[in-house]
Amino acid sequence: MLVHRSSLLVTSVTATPPLAGTSTAATATKTALLLFEPPDGGVTENVLQLALRIRSERWSVVVAGPDVSNIRIRLEAEGIEYIAIDRLRRGFGRPLDDIAAMRQVRQLITERRFDVVHTHSSKAGFIGRLTASRAGVPAVYTPHCFGFVGDVSTKRKLFALGLERWLGRYTSGLLCVSDAERRLAMRHHIAKAERIRHIRHGVDCGGRDVAAQELLDFKGDGLLVGAVTVLREQKRLDVLLDAIPAVLERMPTARFAIVGNGPMEDELRAQADRMGLIERGAVKFFTFTPPSTRYLKALDIYVLPSAWEAMPIGALEALACGVPQVASAVDGMNEIVTGDTGVLVEPKSVESLTAALIALLTDDDRRARAAAASRQRGIEMFQLDDMVDQTVDFYEQCIERSGLGATAAPEDETGGPWKFRDPARVTRSTSF
Repeated sequence: MLVHRSSLLVTSVTATPPLAGTSTAATATKTALLLFEPPDGGVTENVLQLALRIRSERWSVVVAGPDVSNIRIRLEAEGIEYIAIDRLRRGFGRPLDDIAAMRQVRQLITERRFDVVHTHSSKAGFIGRLTASRAGVPAVYTPHCFGFVGDVSTKRKLFALGLERWLGRYTSGLLCVSDAERRLAMRHHIAKAERIRHIRHGVDCGGRDVAAQELLDFKGDGLLVGAVTVLREQKRLDVLLDAIPAVLERMPTARFAIVGNGPMEDELRAQADRMGLIERGAVKFFTFTPPSTRYLKALDIYVLPSAWEAMPIGALEALACGVPQVASAVDGMNEIVTGDTGVLVEPKSVESLTAALIALLTDDDRRARAAAASRQRGIEMFQLDDMVDQTVDFYEQCIERSGLGATAAPEDETGGPWKFRDPARVTRSTSF
């Protein structure tokens, strides 16, 4: 498997790569580059599923992302070329890393004959759209939640919104993961209306996966509530921990599993320890190792009290696996969870979350109905084949538009998206 390495000034390649159009399918006529920067979470799962299923007699795919990612081994095992962008990191506070990553991506796109570049999340969207535009390659952007959404500072909101509007002129297609995200893009004029589209995520319930034995052992004879998610502040698992004591008063045998990795892990463990929940045996933390479905299949209730979302894949996977959901009533989530499949609760409300968990834990018939309704809704609305077919159609539309000059870039490096001679002039201004 080929891996590209870069330094600040020079990009070195361990081996001569095949032409993009021959990397995964000898007869493919078009090649997509999927570029992303989060190392884990829903973004990587979406990239993984697209990469695995786009390959056909007409399309091949190359994936580029951070050197450490939870999908890299799986992609390489499937014969999909993974190119490590060594200094591609989340956030905009590392200007030297940003310059190095931009140069490596620029060289990659210039040297390889990609037909479309599909960027995922804000940093990859920034770097990928600028470099693709300069090379005259159509750029598709999936935000997976805009940077100006959520509990962020006013300064960051204004910066992120301004940056998205500016980058919109170099966006052949804006692919939104939820209808709420599409409406937000339209309201803020992120791109031309005809270039904005919502395509529902598709998920796989992992038919061959069996329930994780470690969760079944922890569950014992009681009911198991679980959060399978990246441990970030956005997910507000502190609210879940605060709700647990009141739930245990009604359901003393209930158990709560927190499955995931992330920057909030130590803080959440400390909170649970202070509350005596770990010593009591009511809460246990588990390190996440893909696939997520093996954890979901051990749960009786899936919980995600996020403060904001775009379209959480974990909730979609719970739906597909027939696990009733208790989740915050935020944008994106309310396109997944209905009154038939689970309960939507007020964001950041311990009382609302407590009441919903007790209601489902104490009603076996309701949980059974919600499980059946969840599986049916997953089948009807969130199929992987539908997502892939619609995404490829969108690529084709963007390529056709680019032939009319929609993303043509100026040859002069001082024009268009490259009118700044030093990328650091943009990157330095993004530190907050």
